[in-house]
Amino acid sequence: MKVRPILVLLTITSVSLFSACKKNLEDPLSTSSNVEVCGIKDPVNNLKWLSDKMKVYTFGDNADKLNGVVLFEYKGENVIEIQCSICSSTNTHQYRCDGTLYDFSNSNSFQDFLISRKKISLLYGTEIWK
Repeated sequence: MKVRPILVLLTITSVSLFSACKKNLEDPLSTSSNVEVCGIKDPVNNLKWLSDKMKVYTFGDNADKLNGVVLFEYKGENVIEIQCSICSSTNTHQYRCDGTLYDFSNSNSFQDFLISRKKISLLYGTEIWK
């Protein structure tokens, strides 16, 4: 009766794999950084506006490979940049702590941001726009 121990092992393995996959699907931001930003620890999950935006972009098994949140310092302020594979890499994804967009509509101001910014930390996923 070697079949029974194999079935038990297979069942346990299947349940473990299913539980792990289910957790990732329910909580794709579980790999976010525990860095304190804007006075908030783990901002990707605990800054409501950022968490809400990331829930739109992060789904599936490779969410952390296709998306990123990068913290920059620019002119003495925190800039939270959402980088996602379905987003443009232009000047429309840089936010203040309160969730308002920086106005980089002028190409010169965006170029200044790109040149002058200082990367502080990768808060989530992969930095896809270098």
